Amino acid sequence: MAAEKGILPPEQMDKPWKNGLVTFVAFLVFGCAPILSFIILIPFTQDDTIKFIGACVLSALALAFLGIAKAKIAGQNYALSAAITLLNGALAGAAAYAIGWTLRNVAGLEG
Repeated sequence: MAAEKGILPPEQMDKPWKNGLVTFVAFLVFGCAPILSFIILIPFTQDDTIKFIGACVLSALALAFLGIAKAKIAGQNYALSAAITLLNGALAGAAAYAIGWTLRNVAGLEG
């Protein structure tokens, strides 16, 4: 009905601030995963490779939990939703890494 009539369901129409707040909180919680691993690993190691691997693992866990939460809310298959969310996150991360690597080489910066 939303696509045909161009209107939102009643529960979304009444409180758009609630949708915005939930989105903001989810962004804060799940978006902190990569930097959180660096903070946690500071007392244990100075090796940037280990910190990077930790950030990748914690990000993958956060994406999997996000997919499970999405599946619970939408009534979907948990494993499939987690896998799709993890794949989307991995592709986005790989694209961001490739763009950064390319721009670093174009600018002639040393890493």
